[in-house]
Amino acid sequence: MSRLPTAEEIAGRRRQGLELTRVERPEATALHVLATFNLDLLPPFLTEAFDRVGRSVRPRAGAFGQLTQEILDPASRLYAEPPDEVLIVPAAEDLLEPLFSRPPSQLGPDEAEALVEERLAELRGLVETVLERLPAASCYVVALGATEGPHPHVLDPLAPERRQVELDRFMRGVRELRSLGPRTVVIDWDWHMRSFGWDAVRDERLWYLGRMRLNPTGCAALAELVARHAAAYRGQARKVLALDLDGTVWGGIVGEAGLGGIEVGEDGVGLAFQDFQRELVKLQETGVLLVVCSKNNPADALEVFERHAGMVLRREHLAAERINWQDKATNLRDLAVELNLGLDSFVFLDDNPIERTWISQACPEVLVPELPDDAAERPAFLRAASWFERIEATAADRGRSASYREQRERRQFERTSTSFEDFLSSLEQEAIIDPVHEGSLSRAAQLCQRTNQFNLTTRRHTVAELESMSSDPDHDLFTLTVRDRFGDNGITGIAILRYAGELAEIETLLMSCRILGRKLEDAFLAFLARRAADRGASVLEGTFVRTAKNAQVETFYPDHGFERAEDGVYRLTLTQGAVESPASIMVTVPANA
Repeated sequence: MSRLPTAEEIAGRRRQGLELTRVERPEATALHVLATFNLDLLPPFLTEAFDRVGRSVRPRAGAFGQLTQEILDPASRLYAEPPDEVLIVPAAEDLLEPLFSRPPSQLGPDEAEALVEERLAELRGLVETVLERLPAASCYVVALGATEGPHPHVLDPLAPERRQVELDRFMRGVRELRSLGPRTVVIDWDWHMRSFGWDAVRDERLWYLGRMRLNPTGCAALAELVARHAAAYRGQARKVLALDLDGTVWGGIVGEAGLGGIEVGEDGVGLAFQDFQRELVKLQETGVLLVVCSKNNPADALEVFERHAGMVLRREHLAAERINWQDKATNLRDLAVELNLGLDSFVFLDDNPIERTWISQACPEVLVPELPDDAAERPAFLRAASWFERIEATAADRGRSASYREQRERRQFERTSTSFEDFLSSLEQEAIIDPVHEGSLSRAAQLCQRTNQFNLTTRRHTVAELESMSSDPDHDLFTLTVRDRFGDNGITGIAILRYAGELAEIETLLMSCRILGRKLEDAFLAFLARRAADRGASVLEGTFVRTAKNAQVETFYPDHGFERAEDGVYRLTLTQGAVESPASIMVTVPANA
């Protein structure tokens, strides 16, 4: 969040939220808000903020100050109308009220510490209750610290009278609620708002008149923060950052100034470019693919990466490059084909406003932000951007760039093979099929949210939904991990089987674009057919739901022996070897699968 909204923006957002509330949106998810203080102003801001991140939501505010009662009472509205998501906003000043109302002489350090631990245990129990009673819901918890210390006139942060130690412990405990599992998301309000200060988001009069701890500015800011976390939780982040070079990654034009004339280093504006590159490398290490899209002489540009001492960004950080004199729209389309990703996965950064305008017109799916003219503002600009936000960085995220580099090596190796079958055999592929478990839930949900091309139904399951299905005996959930001679691709596929008597339905079948075309989909389908037969099914059913991006799998089921039962539905009679697994792929299935 780079800045707080203006008064005009706040009024507009509230107005838009109210208008959206009046529109019937069947796809909207229900969001129940519970707080220790009055948040009646929040719902329209939530509706508008979620709309801006591409989601429809129906927020409803629970009874003011009834957080504990609503969660513990099984007959409360929280459970009578089960929501898809729950937002819990516990203010430190409410839960630790004795720290603020009682003088130090009446509440010693030991008692204060015990109070904090007791309240944290209660809060943890409340969140656990929500997760248990609403197994299909996600839970967002806001870490909302105190507006000021109980005794601000005592300046020593470790002084017992100041109570800062206890408040710090409480906030750490709230943040630790993330450990309750992947369905719990902690929204660290204090961390995100530290540059703005509490005075901008509160009004003492609203507290005394209506027990509101946040003014309209604060409500708008909180709504935006919640929406960003919800978008990240559902895997809506972009995947690729395409970079211009001259004037963007470094200062100056290398073709004119030469290697020694560009600006990137330890001083002045060169340090700003270097810090900008540091932010790029951080993004790359959390799963963002960095690609170069530059009009330049390739030899000049690559020499900077290879020889300039001030460069933090190196060629090994790049997943792909287009350095030539073609127009950048053509290069971006070529990069999308090479990476097997849609242009709507791309963000394009260029210091030239003419190039930005051209890409916005020629490739409207690409996000083209207005890069600050001043290089000194760019590191902070990149840190504040929300395009690549995710709740956590999985092992698959951290290894994504390396995986794409390995894919380049595979393509080069394929070109030297005498036949495609020889190529597949020499890859030494291993398909490891595991039941979905706690450690793979996040990655499985991430694949459901992000995979578009090889995705037969494009059902966007959340962690909560996958967790619920995995505990249902009528469902089987499996992940596919792929290894070969070039490296470990990690978890790149997921399948869900749903059983009803002698019928087994492939509820979800999807695979990452990185492993397509190597017959791994055949091995995965063959396993699913065997699994269904072992579970007593005689018929395996698959559904294809057409989207704008999955046309390549439209004939997947007919191509594998399934017969059309009705529009988009195909069935296969399960007999021995109904689907053959390719001999070139070693399939490994744990004994407990």
